[in-house]
Amino acid sequence: MKHIYTAVLAIASSSPVMSQLTVMDSLSSTFISDLLEGQNLTISNLVVNCPSNAMGHFSGTSEVPITQGLVLTSGTADAIAGPVADFASGGAMGPGDLDLNAELGGMYPTYDACVLEFDCVPIGDTLLFNFAFGSEEYPEFVNSSFNDVFAIYLSGPGFSPQQNVAALPDGTPVAINNVNAGLNADYFVDNQAQGGQYVVYDGFTTNLTAFAVVIPGESYHFKTAIADVADGVLDSGVMLEAFSFRSMGGLSTGVNGSTGQPSPMARVRDGRLELTFFNGLQGSSAMIIDAMGRVVRSFPITGSSMTEDISSFGPGGYSLYVVTPDGPVVRRFAKD
Repeated sequence: MKHIYTAVLAIASSSPVMSQLTVMDSLSSTFISDLLEGQNLTISNLVVNCPSNAMGHFSGTSEVPITQGLVLTSGTADAIAGPVADFASGGAMGPGDLDLNAELGGMYPTYDACVLEFDCVPIGDTLLFNFAFGSEEYPEFVNSSFNDVFAIYLSGPGFSPQQNVAALPDGTPVAINNVNAGLNADYFVDNQAQGGQYVVYDGFTTNLTAFAVVIPGESYHFKTAIADVADGVLDSGVMLEAFSFRSMGGLSTGVNGSTGQPSPMARVRDGRLELTFFNGLQGSSAMIIDAMGRVVRSFPITGSSMTEDISSFGPGGYSLYVVTPDGPVVRRFAKD
C-alpha cells in the first residue's frame, strides 16, 4: 500500500471530493498539542505511551467525516489510508491497558494499547472532543471475544473516580460489540458494504462527541486509550478531530455537581422530546445543546412533565442541561 506523508499541519479541505488520506507518524509533543487544542484551553504535560508508528497525524477527505486530526491505533497509523479491500493488522501482542481491561469487565485481556495523556485547565464550564472509532474487526468478529475498545477517561474535580466521557449518549462504551450494524446502528458506518476507497477499516462510527461539565479554572486530566482485545491482530483506531478539544462557556452554572437528585428523563418520540423532571425544578431553566456545544433551544421548566418539538433538529446526539441552584444536571439523548 502506498502512503503519502506530510510534515506540515494541513488546513482541512472544504471540498466534497474525496482524496487519499495523508499520514505522518513519529510526532512531537508540541505538534500533538498544537493539533488538538481548540478554544478556551491549553494542553500541558502531554505523555504518549505507545509505539511511535501507532499514532499519526492524518488529513484529507474520506468516508470518515473528519478531515484532519490525530489517529491512535492498535497497529500502525499509516495503515488507515487505503481502500477497504486492503488490510490493517500491524499489532505485535504488546502491552495492554488496565483501565480498558476494566471497561469491558475484565473478561479478556487487552494488547497493543496506544495511550495519550495530558492535562488542561478549561476557561468554560463544558469540555468537548470530537472523535470516530474504526476497526478491521468489523463485521466478522462482532459479538466475539475480539471486542476492541476505546475510551477517553476524565479525572479531576467532580470526576473521582475517573469517568469514560467518550461513550454513546446512553453511556454505552464504544467497542466492537457495542456499536455495529446490529446494535446502535445509527452510530455505525459499514465501510465494507459501501466499498470504501479511502479508509481501510471495514467499519467505523459516525463523528461522535465526548463532553463533560467541569469547573472553570480547575485542572483536569485526560487519558485517551485504544487497544486490541483477546489477541494482537486486526487493527482498530480512533480519529480525534483536529482543534476540536475545546471548552465552551455559558452552558451551565459552571459547577459540575451531583445534586443528589435523579436525572430528568428525556425520550424522543415522533419528533418530540418528552421530558419528566423531578420535584423542585419548576421555574428553573433548561437548555438543549448540540454535539458542537451550541445552544439550540432554551426554555423554562413549567411542570413535572413537558414536551418540546424537536422535529427541526438534525440527527445526532444532544444534551439536556437543567440549571439548578446546586449545579447543572445533564441528560443525553439522540435524535434519528
